[in-house]
Amino acid sequence: MLITYSLSRPDDVWEKCWHYLIDGILYKQQNDQKNLELVLLETQLKNLALLEIENFLLRNNCTLRCFPTMSFPDDDSILATTNRFMNKELAYDTEVMTGEFERLFISLTDEQRDVYNQIMEAVDQKRGGIILCTIMEGWEKLFLWKTLSASIRSKRKIVLNVASSGIASLLLEGGRTAHSRFLIPINLTEDSTCSIKRNPDICKLINKTDLIIWDEAPMIHKHAFEALDRALKYVIKDGNRSNCQHPFGSKVIVFGGDFRQILPVVQHGSRSDIVNASLSSSHIWTKCKVLRLTKNMRLTVGCQSSNLEDTIRFVEWLLELGERKLGGDNDGNAIIEIPDNLLIRESSDLLSNLIDFFILLLK
Repeated sequence: MLITYSLSRPDDVWEKCWHYLIDGILYKQQNDQKNLELVLLETQLKNLALLEIENFLLRNNCTLRCFPTMSFPDDDSILATTNRFMNKELAYDTEVMTGEFERLFISLTDEQRDVYNQIMEAVDQKRGGIILCTIMEGWEKLFLWKTLSASIRSKRKIVLNVASSGIASLLLEGGRTAHSRFLIPINLTEDSTCSIKRNPDICKLINKTDLIIWDEAPMIHKHAFEALDRALKYVIKDGNRSNCQHPFGSKVIVFGGDFRQILPVVQHGSRSDIVNASLSSSHIWTKCKVLRLTKNMRLTVGCQSSNLEDTIRFVEWLLELGERKLGGDNDGNAIIEIPDNLLIRESSDLLSNLIDFFILLLK
């Protein structure tokens, strides 16, 4: 009808019929993206339909620009709609995310809320920054990550959750390993860079990302962070070349983890080799803003008042052990005295006593 100019008001016909034209487009998109469940905006669907119409008209020596009242497909929306990585990150239900955020936010401790506010302030102001949250076991870092993710996704924005290990990534909402998300090379050198610049869809996703959360960061070699830093400076182009001068292309990135746990594994490496390979030895470290969580949520949630004092003493003893404060001054070898309440004395059934002990801790 457009080709034959038989419509006096093509825009009215378009508004009443566009939803009939998208069935085949949605079917094709789902097949192309391996049956990924798509949640597309109305504007994106209209743009796809308009693009199909425009391609058809061009093949017949015509164009939508010949009809002043008709809409024309927007290039940016088309790119976003056909990007399966972006579709997946935008597929979250904003109402569900808003409800989850409100539920999680009211349960944050004062300390967690302060960390949350500082991170969200950097995200809202779009000023970029590197924030390192030193969070030990029991401080419920996943609770904080979920709150941040729900907050950003409730506004239909993008947060990328990654972790250094596959097991840790499974605990994150929409989590991936850092290597698979950012295409970090397996064999890293001081000059390595990520391969994301070869994939335009990932480049588009990263440009639209508001926050990157990287869990268990201390266990990865510093060359991985430096490779991502180089890649993001190359990829992020917001019309401001000064982004290339800022770490990670002015993206807000949050590292989480505990340096008391597993550090980067250096084959046949000495203590100094391992320390030199850690994040704290990278040039990026000087740009990090360090935030610490010191209140253990697991001590206050679900713990009986009668056992609270014993639990606090146990946690403090573990921290002192991890910080090498027990055993007096030493050169790395010391005799550590284990508290009597943690010992299982002589018994005919040690296994049963051990099981009973753990059941007591879980109560």
